[in-house]
Amino acid sequence: MPELKEIKVFIIEDDFVFIEILVNLLESVNSEISDKNVRISYQTFYSTKEASFELSQKPDIVMLDYYLMDDELKADTGTKLLDVIKEFNPNTDVVIVSGQESDRVRKELLAKGATNYLSKDEESIKTIKPLLISLIDKKLAKS
Repeated sequence: MPELKEIKVFIIEDDFVFIEILVNLLESVNSEISDKNVRISYQTFYSTKEASFELSQKPDIVMLDYYLMDDELKADTGTKLLDVIKEFNPNTDVVIVSGQESDRVRKELLAKGATNYLSKDEESIKTIKPLLISLIDKKLAKS
């Protein structure tokens, strides 16, 4: 029997309700991809600093909020963390999921290496699951 492949996902989000939504989506994806001999493991982080300490775990996919709090409860953005993630491992897929709607910020983050940029709205939430499955399939094809 082939070895079970693990896909590591980091959720970096400071909204507890939205974290639960993303976790439920990941659990649903886990059920759907079980026949592919792959399993998603995930960790949640509430600040950029907390997440940056764990990048040595080499996540395959990062779900990153744009507006976050740092460990001193000051406003921060995911832009700096995106740079750190991409510097640490350029192959990490970073999906920005944000409530802010600036087209300029979206373009900037995609230019810096974000894989995708989704708004925190009902329509975008429906696209997260197929997007995750697509990213996982892409990772499996490379391995």
